[in-house]
Amino acid sequence: MRQILILIFLVVAVVVAEKFVIRTHEDAIEAHEACREEFNVPDEIFEQYLNYVFPEHRRTKCYMKCFVEKMGLFTVLNGFNEKNFIAQFTYKESKNLASVRHGLEKCLDNNEWESDNCTWVERVFSCWLKINRPVVRKIYGPKN
Repeated sequence: MRQILILIFLVVAVVVAEKFVIRTHEDAIEAHEACREEFNVPDEIFEQYLNYVFPEHRRTKCYMKCFVEKMGLFTVLNGFNEKNFIAQFTYKESKNLASVRHGLEKCLDNNEWESDNCTWVERVFSCWLKINRPVVRKIYGPKN
């Protein structure tokens, strides 16, 4: 009986551990700072990243991968998580759902090109941002 209870506890712990947690402005800033440090991003480029503009730069692709990983939207093992995108960007306003879904339908791929992970993230997230940049800025931006 004790072993069954332990097994049930472990299964519940795994399910709870996998639950997505909505990220805040503070979480986004923390992720930006961590990725900036990891990739030694110059100030002028970093300021653009903070505004969700990702210019051509030798560090941009892997910075984007770092950011979406820290925000719970992507893992190397599983790729992009559509449910997490929808949860993250519609929790404040359900009216964002159509735009978020449209971006996912248009931009998500399963890396059929077999690109490296940084290139894959940059290709998908840049495409998705073109459609949803205002939503991202509203969700991750400072509170008014």
